[in-house]
Amino acid sequence: MSSSVFAKEAETVDWTHANAINRIVVSSEARLLATSDVDMNVTVREGESVVFSRNFGSILEKVKPTERIRGLAFSPESDAIYVAAGEAVQAIRIKDGECLWSYVAPRSFGFLIISPIALDVAEDGKVVAAFDNGRMVAWDSNGQKTGNWADNASPRILKCVRRGSEVVGTDSFSICFWNIAERRRVLKIGMPDRVYGMDVRRDGTGIATRTLHEIIIWDRASGRAATRFRVRPGMPTVTMHPTEDWIAYGEHDRVIVADYDGRIILTTAMDRKAAISLCFNSSGRELLIGCSGNRIVRVPLHPISNWPSRLLCSEMTPIKSQDWSSAIVRWRAKLRGKERRR
Repeated sequence: MSSSVFAKEAETVDWTHANAINRIVVSSEARLLATSDVDMNVTVREGESVVFSRNFGSILEKVKPTERIRGLAFSPESDAIYVAAGEAVQAIRIKDGECLWSYVAPRSFGFLIISPIALDVAEDGKVVAAFDNGRMVAWDSNGQKTGNWADNASPRILKCVRRGSEVVGTDSFSICFWNIAERRRVLKIGMPDRVYGMDVRRDGTGIATRTLHEIIIWDRASGRAATRFRVRPGMPTVTMHPTEDWIAYGEHDRVIVADYDGRIILTTAMDRKAAISLCFNSSGRELLIGCSGNRIVRVPLHPISNWPSRLLCSEMTPIKSQDWSSAIVRWRAKLRGKERRR
């Protein structure tokens, strides 16, 4: 897709989720769209038609405190969807809703529930999940376990990259790379601030992290930040464009698409709707925004030549990260001075 791309007017879609939409995923050929909400409902749509819908809540009172959809991903062929919810990882065939396989981790000390906290599916069909006891588990597409290992930096967010040979994830305090076949960590990059959001390109070449006040693009080769820029308060969401050097992220009252240097390409006003989840479709021609309530905002991307120059956001210059960092240093020094005087 050409880099000269801009957004047509955003379309708000009201769908049947009862509450805030916390996850959006699109199948590899952009035919299917899956969403989940905070009430444990998962819905798969093809166009406007619902092809699968189910509530993944449990009837067991002991499991209810763990209930949250923490992972959602399509199989490479888009015939199944993988769900990490409550205490289980499940593979569901979309056409008839049959559970192909499921995995529940053994309980710690015989009674403590172990829950999946992150899940992703690689391009070769490999499924990887991280659990809240610090373990990571890998399966093939048939549900046969191919790996099970522990790591002190077990991730809360993970992505499979390089056609399933590696997993990239963050435990909020570092970015780690694991070799799946060897079941070992190959690289760890410490974070300067706590990370609340992360996304990675499928080829592993781009990594973006979101703290409360800035976005950092990381260079894997050097293990250092390539670029960083300040963002305004809001839900700490971030997603990377599949082909362009762009990222999308949410702020309090808008969603922004910017390049890796923080130059704003477009903005979408949210009109008092909080952006809880973001996703580019597989072709990169549409940005999907999951909002509070039961709404999805779809932002189609079209050639920029078709739109007037007043729509461009070139007048919105991002604040340089070094200015932000120096302001924090001055503020902390001022606080220390006040404490000494007391």
